[in-house]
Amino acid sequence: MQFKITTLVENAVPIMSGRKLIGEHGLSFLIETRGHHLLFDTGQYMALENNARILGAELTAVDTVILSHGHYDHTGGLKHLLNCNSRFSLYAHPDVFARKLMKRKGRYREIGIPISKNDLVKNGVELILDSAPVEISTRILTTGEIPLESGFESVATGFFIDKNGRKAPDALVDDLAVILKTDKGPVVVLGCSHRGVINTLSHVQNIIGEKNIYAVLGGLHLVKATGKKLETIIQHLKQFNLQKIVVEHCTGNHAIQALYNQFKDKVILNTVGNVITF
Repeated sequence: MQFKITTLVENAVPIMSGRKLIGEHGLSFLIETRGHHLLFDTGQYMALENNARILGAELTAVDTVILSHGHYDHTGGLKHLLNCNSRFSLYAHPDVFARKLMKRKGRYREIGIPISKNDLVKNGVELILDSAPVEISTRILTTGEIPLESGFESVATGFFIDKNGRKAPDALVDDLAVILKTDKGPVVVLGCSHRGVINTLSHVQNIIGEKNIYAVLGGLHLVKATGKKLETIIQHLKQFNLQKIVVEHCTGNHAIQALYNQFKDKVILNTVGNVITF
């Protein structure tokens, strides 16, 4: 079975592409397979519509949306999607609609999903909110909530959640990934890996009962990982026998270089408009 994955939103665009694609701090993949047009994340807002139009990606055909977590750079494009299509089912963790904040220099700013649950429902969107893994089809499923088990990975500081006016550190329990059961092996599509890429891939192993993972695609959230921590994560990645590591968004240039030094041509730097098939 073949999966076609088109990158609609990403931080970077290809140089000299000749197309008026927009780079945007965010992420969105169109995953096409027999019987499904699935959008994994939606970017911030502007890039989704522009890039989908230029790339010939039919957002009106999208039947399924999966949100990796509730930050604006992964959910903001829902506003545009609703302008052209509300006939889709939305899968996410129940906490995806929580009021999320970031604290920098002593000040809080909102970074959560910019559309309410009620607005989605009013437009006819079916919400499937579950903290457990959810099977979308026999070959597509979500990871559900990812346990923090590695001991060397943790959620970055600076993220908060507002519960009835009280601010508390956000453990980002809504962070999830998508598992594609391809003919080449399992492919894991990541949003930001806020709960840790090793924690995520280990959780995938437990869900599917397989040791090897063919590929990972998305943000690894290693932008601030340096020294021993980065080295430890890279060494642990070897246990999954990855054949492709497609990196972008929040992975970080330093981490991308370190990954390339270790895994060589298995590492692919992703950009808007890139199409990968499995």
